Amino acid sequence: MRLRLSLAAAVLSLLATPASSHTLYVLPSHFVISTDSSWITADLSAANMTFQADKGVSPANFKLYLPDGTVQGAAASHQGKRKSVVDVELTTEGTYRFELGGPARYFTSYQLNGERKRLMADKIARAATLPEGAEQVQTIQSRSKAISYVTVKQPSDKVVTPRGEGLELTTSLHPADIVAGEPLTVTLLLDGKARAGVAIELSFDGENYRDDAMRRQGETDSKGQFSFTPATAGRYLLQARYSADIASDKADRISEALTWSFEAALP
Repeated sequence: MRLRLSLAAAVLSLLATPASSHTLYVLPSHFVISTDSSWITADLSAANMTFQADKGVSPANFKLYLPDGTVQGAAASHQGKRKSVVDVELTTEGTYRFELGGPARYFTSYQLNGERKRLMADKIARAATLPEGAEQVQTIQSRSKAISYVTVKQPSDKVVTPRGEGLELTTSLHPADIVAGEPLTVTLLLDGKARAGVAIELSFDGENYRDDAMRRQGETDSKGQFSFTPATAGRYLLQARYSADIASDKADRISEALTWSFEAALP
């Protein structure tokens, strides 16, 4: 599938629809910088409109992956009502990964006496906590991540390489090399394998200044891929969601969400 984000809706083959829920994102103040020992500020929020902060989220789940793959937390952080902020110092050359999200969580829903209920338990734990008479029992494994990449001087590949855990992505261009007007192919993977049918939504900054939000929806093809061309330079947000029934000791179904904030540079 090939998409082009443009100010002319007619060039798009996909329908635009408004966001139906808050979207988690991490937005660094810079995506590419030319000097090391630089400080970067990143906004953490959940929002209805692209990069318009609505709900501050806990910075406790923020991680900074250094170019060599080691992990550290923020040097300073603040949780606000609309957004949270973290400060990090990037001291070495290479690409850093900003990530917000925690481990998988398990929700078990069931019906009891005609009323739908829910508890925080996987399939193993639910055996001891489900009340007698519970019906229509289902356990969902849920996981959400928000990521972005910042490159100091020269790009590196360590932290952009998939780890084989949950929903991840790879791109035909290094995140530091994305340029307006040049095509980009994104591959979505689940636990390290390319996954078809992942729901995709693309949006870009400035929704509150347009009559049309210009959000575009689609899904990955049989190779787990889709392609698009950012028509203008600026900040973009990719949202990916996937859910399916599974055969697992801990869950009956998985629900994975991933958001990626990136920049298309001027050509």
